[in-house]
Amino acid sequence: MKHLLCGIVLLASTAMLAQMGPAQPQPGQQQPPSTPPTFPNDQQTPRTMPPDQNEPAPTPEASSAAQIEQQITQQLNSDPKLSGSNLRAEADEASIVISGTVDTAEQHDLALEIARSHAGDRNVVDKIQVKQQT
Repeated sequence: MKHLLCGIVLLASTAMLAQMGPAQPQPGQQQPPSTPPTFPNDQQTPRTMPPDQNEPAPTPEASSAAQIEQQITQQLNSDPKLSGSNLRAEADEASIVISGTVDTAEQHDLALEIARSHAGDRNVVDKIQVKQQT
């Protein structure tokens, strides 16, 4: 009978403790965090986006003809594979005309590739002449 009474008291006390939930920290104790913080307490998360992500990049179609012409000319003049060539780019709202002379067919193809990379919906008109090699 003693054992039965002790078992019932033990069972009842266990059930009561289970319903109480997790133990609360004492006033002097600090509760351990459930997950570590991402940022130290004295820092805040950054609120601004990097400048290159604030605005979408302009599409080639949205750029003006003068801007397209300038970009193509700059890239044609700065490419080391096109050194010794004499190329010009003229752009309007419908087309880009590439004219001038190059030494090789590879330079010709590269110049057209540069123009097409900036053309968007514009047509690229090829007026490039390849010099005759003798």
